[in-house]
Amino acid sequence: MSIGERVKMLRTGKKIKQTELAKILNSSSAVLSAIEVDKNAPSIEMLNALSKFFNVSTDYILNGKEGTNEISEEEREILEVLRGDRDMTNAVMEFAKVKKKAISFTRSYAANQNAAMG
Repeated sequence: MSIGERVKMLRTGKKIKQTELAKILNSSSAVLSAIEVDKNAPSIEMLNALSKFFNVSTDYILNGKEGTNEISEEEREILEVLRGDRDMTNAVMEFAKVKKKAISFTRSYAANQNAAMG
């Protein structure tokens, strides 16, 4: 996937029009269009702005890799859904907290059982 294709995928994943994103980034839809069709590469300033807006690394925009923290496309899609739905994000975070407590309790219980037997 090219730089332009990744930028377009990020933008359309957020359901944002080129004109809207251009306004947010203080740019023009012509500049974004040229990037998305790989006519021009993003400037360093634009690359940083895109990275911050989409909450991805500049490495991801440039080469599709998030470094050592690379995630799958499925995980990326899940993150995009969560970014747009505050209630779902809160529910997932609460579930993660409960799961962490349950795992901690289970490990503690197992350790106590092993100590009592041994």
